[in-house]
Amino acid sequence: MGLKTYLRDQIDWEQPFPAEEYAERRAKVRAAMAEAGLDGLLVIRRTDLKYLVDYDQIWDIPRGATGLFMRVDNDDTLFFDTSVHTTLISLLPEIKEAVIYGAAELGSPSDLDTIADTLAGRGLAKGTIGLQPWGYGMHVSVVEALGEKLKAKGAKIAEASLLVEEVRVVKSPREIAVMREAFAIMDTALEETRRAMRPGMMETQIEGVLIGSLMEQGCNYPAINTMLGSGVRSGTHHSPPTHRKVKDGDLVHFDVCASLHRYHANICRTLSVGKADDRWLALMEKSAGCVDRILDETKLGDPLTRVDEIGNAYIDEVGLRDKAWWIGGYSFGISFIPDWTGAHWLHWNEEAFGPTCAKRIVEPGIFFNFENQFDVWEDWPGGTGCAWIESFLVTENGLELMSKLPRTIVSTDD
Repeated sequence: MGLKTYLRDQIDWEQPFPAEEYAERRAKVRAAMAEAGLDGLLVIRRTDLKYLVDYDQIWDIPRGATGLFMRVDNDDTLFFDTSVHTTLISLLPEIKEAVIYGAAELGSPSDLDTIADTLAGRGLAKGTIGLQPWGYGMHVSVVEALGEKLKAKGAKIAEASLLVEEVRVVKSPREIAVMREAFAIMDTALEETRRAMRPGMMETQIEGVLIGSLMEQGCNYPAINTMLGSGVRSGTHHSPPTHRKVKDGDLVHFDVCASLHRYHANICRTLSVGKADDRWLALMEKSAGCVDRILDETKLGDPLTRVDEIGNAYIDEVGLRDKAWWIGGYSFGISFIPDWTGAHWLHWNEEAFGPTCAKRIVEPGIFFNFENQFDVWEDWPGGTGCAWIESFLVTENGLELMSKLPRTIVSTDD
């Protein structure tokens, strides 16, 4: 069984990017492979497969042997997947050749033999092959078993989990255009949600308005579930919406992503149903200046960690440290459930991320967010915490703020 490429004649929907974009991406990855001393790379992380050939499916199968084999010396690629996905991959023009496992199962030990035998049969298992044991998708034990089979064919195995991610950190002009659109969609959706909120609505109803707006504007499922908490739940972190009904004076905390072609636009805002207590308004007003300080003091060529230093110094300077739960951020782009942050955090350190994750500098094409998250235990009316998240694009002229919405508390009455 092979690709049903004749199905591609029926593609009548917008493609995320033109063919030359994917070719340019693969060329960058091949350059990174050469620098790392790799002859081949078996890409299995879903974020990287999306980046390289637009592969997108909804189920991570730990035993599933799905992957893209890349060669360092040319753009010939070979895709491995189950027959369950025959139609799916046949409709992806960037998959040029595929080995499709005949059994209609979602993973079989024999699939690993097929990969190893196929690569060896084509003379591609003699050099150094990079594998990706760290990430979501094929389970690490399955990756290790595949590595052993390839070594038995004569290959040397190298750890290459973050090789493609390092390339993906800096976005192309086409990627930047998609992410700009995602942020515009996000602002529109959050404003529509604010206008729709009223006392008596369940948190789940509020999220329904938000997600409905995102989907109607063309977004995908986000890689992070909406964090939504109101009133006494406004200080919860990483909490989904519940059946709690909002009341007049409540804070409502949102941390949500618009996902356009799997490119994520992150924003967090604290809104209020009616007027919020003055103490909440004052805290968020003071906190909002953190973004202005980052915009003013961050320079091209700075270590990306400099952003974290500037933001945290501001919080200390204005006396908000005692209420701060977390002040920080990370880069982002393509993501899939269950994790969307990637490996590049602003407070990078080798102990946390290891030597395979490079220290980044502030350079054009990088998107990152910055968060101010506060817990308040003084029993202020309306909530237990408040927060905002802003996202930035690094341009040739410095940092550009992506959201147009105020980061202070805005009321449903405004």
